[in-house]
Order: sequence, then structure tokens, then C-alpha cells
Amino acid sequence: MRLRDAQKQTFPLTLKRGSSSVKIYRDVKPTGTYYRVAYHLGGKRHRMNFADLEKATSEAEAKAAQLSRGDVDAMQLSGRDRLIYGRALDAVRATGVQLDTAAIEYASAIKILDGLPLLDAARFYVRHHGRGIKRKPVREAIDEMIVSKKADGVSGLYLADLRYRLGELAERFHGDLVSLTGDDVRGFFDELRLSPRSFNNFLGALRTFFAFAADRGWLSKDADLLASVKRRKEKKAAVDIFTPAELGALLNHASIALQRCFALGAFAGLRSEEILRLEWADVRRRPGFIEIAADKAKTASRRLVPITHNLSRWLSPAFGEDGRVWPHTKATYFRSRLAVATRAKVDYRPNALRHSYISYRLAEIADVNRVALEAGNSPQMIFRHYRELATPEQAQTWFALVPETSADIVPMHPSAIPQQ
Repeated sequence: MRLRDAQKQTFPLTLKRGSSSVKIYRDVKPTGTYYRVAYHLGGKRHRMNFADLEKATSEAEAKAAQLSRGDVDAMQLSGRDRLIYGRALDAVRATGVQLDTAAIEYASAIKILDGLPLLDAARFYVRHHGRGIKRKPVREAIDEMIVSKKADGVSGLYLADLRYRLGELAERFHGDLVSLTGDDVRGFFDELRLSPRSFNNFLGALRTFFAFAADRGWLSKDADLLASVKRRKEKKAAVDIFTPAELGALLNHASIALQRCFALGAFAGLRSEEILRLEWADVRRRPGFIEIAADKAKTASRRLVPITHNLSRWLSPAFGEDGRVWPHTKATYFRSRLAVATRAKVDYRPNALRHSYISYRLAEIADVNRVALEAGNSPQMIFRHYRELATPEQAQTWFALVPETSADIVPMHPSAIPQQ
């Protein structure tokens, strides 16, 4: 404060906070003018001298505020530390949190954030987990979405696909949706170890699910859990088939239920999804044929597939059964296939059973149009990808594979099958 302004003041100055007061006296001495801050604490009078009125006033205001709060400990501090302490105490007073607790939590948060601003982190948390976001377990959210999609009239095939793909997510995450992070979702995809097409199908299912959850208020609309998960480029894979010896090894190591599924793929060309939807009634309905109804076919077109002589041998013990041919879950089916392939020491290739059927069937009957009808494919596709992949001799060996007993595990003898 300028000397002229200080001279206009009437001393002593009194600064009051509540019932507490601190006075400022002016002392004019030969050596200069001094300002004395005086207050009472603990029955004693305390004094502090300053050469500048502005500094004296700041100190007096701080002391008055501390006296008003009953903050005796802070009175023992000096200079800048007292001001900092007073401001900090005022800042946390409305929260009801003790100053030391606030300081400890702040330090812990700063350490976790590793240099990121604490306020930015708090704002982000509120957007994604705070006001307006309802907690919903992952499994319950999936179930509600399935019910909603069914009410919308989507196809049964689409619902089954959602149940399978989202079911894999629910098996891994049992908490609330808001607890999911982008790292969690990326790790989920890494663990699945999918082909590009399957990867993209999972990505589409999860994108639909997260959008549904955000619309229901279970996730923030700002949350992008798939930000680091990128769609994969699907390359045209070469058609790969099993040899008769490889198929024999797979059948030899499979349970009877899985043997029948292998046989349906290898000797009727059914797709994996068609096998999973197939019921024994579909096998019996048309003598000599398997009926693939439109709602069970990938192309949504009904077709009849002839039951070859060797396929009837694999299926005949169960012709009188009811329900699904594969009585377990989709996930169990895929895991069981890989487990059997590992035991059989066969490199399992997705879709290779169906590719094998088409290749060997075409070599056997040399009729592209007929094979296309049986496989539910176009003649152009059959001609372009499957012609000349197998010989008639290999086809004869392929369609000669039959079970030798009716035990739960049907032994095969790969050593008796020519290595072709």
C-alpha cells in the first residue's frame, strides 16, 4: 500500500471474522513507520511487526479467519504456510472431509493418474459412470437385449448368433457394464483367437450390444469400448480339405455325439450352424434325405441333402431320438472340436469338413449342378473353388468310412486308410 494511502487510515485498524478480531497499530519511529498486528490467543497477547501495511493487513485477515475457525494449530504456522493452510481448510470444509484425508486421497489419485490432470479424470468418470448411468450386470443387459430384439421381429438365426457371441462376453465378465474398459474388451478379442471373418462377426455383435446399452442408460454415450478394436481384413482363403486318414483320426477320438456332427459335415456337407440347429426330426422327415429348413439354412433356402450309405451307418443308432442332434451349447461344440483335433494330432481347419464333402462328392458324381443343390451353393462357386481338389479314388475311400461298433466311442483304424 502506498504511504499516502496508509496515512489516511485511522489506527488502530480492526479486522473482524465472526466474534474474533485482530488489530493493526501504526508505530512511527525515527527509523521508519511500522505496523503491528496484535491478537489474543490462549490468554496471551501476540504481536507481529511489518514494514508494509498491505502485508500486515493480509496477515491480520489470516489470523482473524483462523481465530474464528478455532484453528489454533494453524496459528503456530508462519508466513505463507499459514495462508496456504487456511485456504486448504476453507476448500474442504463444505465436503465434510478432513484436510489430512483429502490430502492423502489427492496424493494417491495423482500417483495413479501418472501425470494426467485429476480434474480431467474426475470429469471423465462422471460422464461415464456418474449421473444418469444405471448399473446393470452384463448378463442381465444381454438378456434384455435379446428380449427386445425378439419383440422387434428379428430372425431366429440372428437371435441365436447374438446369444452365442454375447454369451462368450458374459462368461468372461460378471460385473456391471460400467466396469468394462477398452482394455477389457480388447483382451476379450485377443483371447478368442478368431479368424478375420469370425472376429468381424463378434465385433458387429458387440457394437450392436454396446449401442443398445448406451440407449438404455447402462453405458455412457461417450464411451467407446471398441475404440482400439479394429475390423480385420478378410482374405480369400484357399479351400482346404481333410484327407480320409485325418477324418478317420477325428472320428476315432470323438464322442458319439460329436462323431455324428463330424459325419454330417463330412458326408452331407452341412455347415456348422446348420448342424447346431438340426433336429432328429429333420433327419427322419424325408426318407433318404436330410431336410434343411429355410430357417436353419445360412442362405434361408430350404434344401434336401441325400443321406449317403456310410452316413446312414453313423446316424442310424439315433434315428429314433428327439431334440437337437448336438444337445449341448454352441461354445461347447467348437471347443470340443478343437480338443478332439488336438488329441487326434490333426490340424483342424474351419469349414474343412464341408469343403471336403463338396470336393469328394464332386469327384464321385462329376455333376456340378447336383452338388450345388445338395450343398446349398451356386454352381459357379462349386466349379470355381472345388473342381479338381480330389480324385474319384480318394472320394471312394472318403465315403467308405463307417463305424465298426455301436459303443459310445467308435474306434476307427486310420492305419487301414490309404494316406491320400
